[in-house]
Amino acid sequence: MTRPLPDIDDPEFAPFWAGAAAGELLLVFCSSCDRPRWPPRPICAHCQSFELEWRAVDARGRLYTWTGVEHQTTRDLPPPYVVGLVEIADHPDVRLLGQIVDVAPGVLRIGMPMVARFDAVADGLTLVNWTGAEMDSEEANP
Repeated sequence: MTRPLPDIDDPEFAPFWAGAAAGELLLVFCSSCDRPRWPPRPICAHCQSFELEWRAVDARGRLYTWTGVEHQTTRDLPPPYVVGLVEIADHPDVRLLGQIVDVAPGVLRIGMPMVARFDAVADGLTLVNWTGAEMDSEEANP
C-alpha cells in the first residue's frame, strides 16, 4: 500500500501500533494520577508526572463527529471515504480519529455506538478503523 501511513516506529506512538497489530486498543495512562494521557506526551498535563504506562482498554466508543471525503486530496487514497472521531467508552475524554468502515454515511449519527476494527494494511502496520456496534441493553435503556 502506498497511501500515507503512520510512522509505527515513532517512540511515543509505537506501543499504540503494536497493540493494534495484536488486536488491542492501547492507551497511555499517567502512573501517578491514573488519567489517560492522549495523545501520548512525555509529561502528564494534570499532575506533571513523567511516569506512564500503556494499558488495553475497551475497544468500543461513540461517534463524536465525522466527515465524508468526496474530493481526492492524495493520489493514494481515493474517495469516497468517511473519517470519524470516536469517544472511547470507558474514557470519554479520549477521542480517536479513524476511518469509518462498513457503515453507510446516511446511517451515521452523533452518539452512534462504534467498535474498533483492526485492519492490517501493510507489512507490520494495522490501522484502527471504526464500524457500527450493537448497543447492549444497558446502553439502549439508560
